[in-house]
Amino acid sequence: MSAHFTQISDHLFVHHGCVNVGIIRNGNLAMLIDCGDKSVRTTLNELDITRIGTALFTHHHRDNVAGITDVADAETEISVPESERQYFENVESFWSDPKHRWHLYNYHPHNLMLAKSIKIAKTYTNGNHITFGDAKITVIETPGHTDASVSYLIEVDGNRVIFSGDLIYDTGQIWDLYSLQKGDWGTDYHGFLGDRKRLATSLGLLKDRNPSLLIPTHGNIISNPLPAIDTLMKRIDLCYDQYLAISALRHYAPDFFPYYEDRNDHMPIRSGKEVPSFLRHFGTTWIIISENRQAFVMDCGNVQVIQEIEKLQDLGEISEITELWVTHYHDDHVDAIPDFQNRFPCKTRTDSIVAQVIESPEAYRIPCISPVVVNVDHRTEDRESWEWNEFKMTAFHFPGQTYYHGGLLVEGQGVKLFFSGDSFTMSGIDDYCSGNRNWLGNDTGYDRCLRLMAELKPSHIFNCHVNCAFDFTDQQIELMLSNLSEREILYQQLFPWDHPNYGMDEHWVSCYPYEQQVSSGERVNLEVKFTNHSNEPRIATCRPSLPKSWRTVVADQSVKIQPHTTREICFLIDIPQDIQKNKRIVIPVDISYNGRSLGQFREAIFAT
Repeated sequence: MSAHFTQISDHLFVHHGCVNVGIIRNGNLAMLIDCGDKSVRTTLNELDITRIGTALFTHHHRDNVAGITDVADAETEISVPESERQYFENVESFWSDPKHRWHLYNYHPHNLMLAKSIKIAKTYTNGNHITFGDAKITVIETPGHTDASVSYLIEVDGNRVIFSGDLIYDTGQIWDLYSLQKGDWGTDYHGFLGDRKRLATSLGLLKDRNPSLLIPTHGNIISNPLPAIDTLMKRIDLCYDQYLAISALRHYAPDFFPYYEDRNDHMPIRSGKEVPSFLRHFGTTWIIISENRQAFVMDCGNVQVIQEIEKLQDLGEISEITELWVTHYHDDHVDAIPDFQNRFPCKTRTDSIVAQVIESPEAYRIPCISPVVVNVDHRTEDRESWEWNEFKMTAFHFPGQTYYHGGLLVEGQGVKLFFSGDSFTMSGIDDYCSGNRNWLGNDTGYDRCLRLMAELKPSHIFNCHVNCAFDFTDQQIELMLSNLSEREILYQQLFPWDHPNYGMDEHWVSCYPYEQQVSSGERVNLEVKFTNHSNEPRIATCRPSLPKSWRTVVADQSVKIQPHTTREICFLIDIPQDIQKNKRIVIPVDISYNGRSLGQFREAIFAT
């Protein structure tokens, strides 16, 4: 048996490339289920298949689809789920729509979208039947990994085989967690594992069909589907319970989780504390007023904050604004900073990692990103201190709510205040958006933040969205640390990777800059950054896939990445002289990591 394909029966095969590709054979003609990259051509050649008559797709993600333009011919019928049709044949509208670029609070559809549209011949909905040679195919709508993904039941040669998309990877495992980010109310931003119920319903539909095999898009052929599904849902339920036990979301929406009330293993929600009299709070902004009436401001998300500061000046409560501290990059904290800086010229400080984003937001595609550019006067390093009037200020890199986040310790007037940005509430940690890069592990992510709270022992902790102060007991900090340690073990079981952060951190591979302006005839730089979450060195290989009309093929490059570090691969790309103006050109990147082909796993944008 070939290493790159498995024969299921006389007429059914599975090619193993960056994804699993179903091949139903009818003489020298084939029907494909998904495609991945063009490597499927190798298997087709070995099977003496000369044409692809039809290609069915479970969902629209680019790593699942992109190769079809290389292996299909003009007569190949491409058929897709009816509700995902636009994500195949009208992708340009997605890439040109600012709502899919800035202020990102919704993640369906995902940006793992084709770079260019393809022509669709047919669409299918739930219960449709298709015949191809000796095979009968039934369409089953199974949302979860995407909003409208489908599965295909193949009945051929006495077998009942389901191609299940990315609903499941293997027994008790899924390919990633961030695809399940879905809002139960409002936007997707607060919906950590929000699609778990819809996933469970879809997997239940597959169980009802009693298949002999499940073949996932990513993953291993599953020969015992029912216990594989049951194990997965038990693990997801455990992971969600572990998340919710210390979730900050319980403070914001306590009535939304009645099932979880009064649980002994969930952290009690703390009462608030009175705010010191020298502080003011408007929107997401905290203001410190010194004895000499100078003001130190944190964040400015809207112009109403500026108006409130002007009122305080009119009342004589404050004189001048002398410093601005930016806690993190989210739009509701930075959108009005340019207006603030124009109105109140003062020194702007932020954590050096936060500065990378707010000084060059076009270089990133991450949740809640704002197009506003912030001018930073001073980039602080971890534990850097300075004096501001009667207060001692100490800055920390504070990868809590997001990796790109700072914390500020303020000591003076008999109190010890810690401004945590959006990282904590009285009920725990603010990790309800998987796109924020909340890493698990010792001395990283929230483990680092909580250990810092145990070390500093602030008298008051502040959240930018909460009017009162709060604190944590030593026992509560230990409970949260223990939860994170247990969570690392639970989530490791959920993913096929050697560290759970690969399944949780969507941005462990990213293009830098994500978006850049390019001009005809110039040479531009594009970096592909890899974060190695493993405990061993890893080899990453990649290359940008340029538009075919450019007639340029970029060679693969590789890099060795040491454990728990980030390295980049740099490409110099020549822009054609005849490039069209006012276009947004999507540049997918083909990626292989530690010997595993990931297909067109990430992308960058060239704007002309």
